[in-house]
Amino acid sequence: MTARAIFLLFLVSSVACTPQQALISALIPDGTASVLLGHLQGVEDGNRRRIAELEQLGDWAGLVRFADSNIVIDPVSPEWRLIGGYAHARQRDFRSAAHYFGEMVRLAPHDVAGYEFLAEAQRAGGEPRRAVLTLERAMRIGRESPTTYGILGNAYADLGSDAEAITAYRRALEIDPLMVPALWGYGAASVRAGRLDDARGAARVLRQAGSPLAERLDALIAGQ
Repeated sequence: MTARAIFLLFLVSSVACTPQQALISALIPDGTASVLLGHLQGVEDGNRRRIAELEQLGDWAGLVRFADSNIVIDPVSPEWRLIGGYAHARQRDFRSAAHYFGEMVRLAPHDVAGYEFLAEAQRAGGEPRRAVLTLERAMRIGRESPTTYGILGNAYADLGSDAEAITAYRRALEIDPLMVPALWGYGAASVRAGRLDDARGAARVLRQAGSPLAERLDALIAGQ
């Protein structure tokens, strides 16, 4: 699973109404099953097909039950925690989602994706400070991920810490200059911080990338 897909997948699952949390939907295909299945290296084909069926039906309660039944069979599988957490997030039960993603981290502590999913669950559940702590743990793994920095920027923005958010978004963009969620976050935080030239630069890149968020950012800038 690519860093960008991870970032976008959870934001889609949170069904949040703010652009900062929903902007990733444009980068995800119509169905997210293919994204999920790309992360399930240890799951047999029959189970993969059932996951895809439940996801396409939107049967999130059924997907939770399916994940739980497989956790009983394979209690040390981080993959089934990913599925269970994703299904709970689609039901907007972010506390339960965080529990599953926390178990994913416990079982696969060197997989940065688990920390990123956990942090997004914490953000969606109204706990951005915990998300910051989770992402700091992820960064100690030693493998830099633009997704980690992008989510960190969002968490700082949730806290109203725009200077820290800008620093995190910049780091994400140093790694992936075309990361649309980070470009939006950087631009919006720059507007709030009165750094309009930086915001215009982000809007320019968003336009070049064909993102509709360029118009939203332009509107924010015009309102200053």
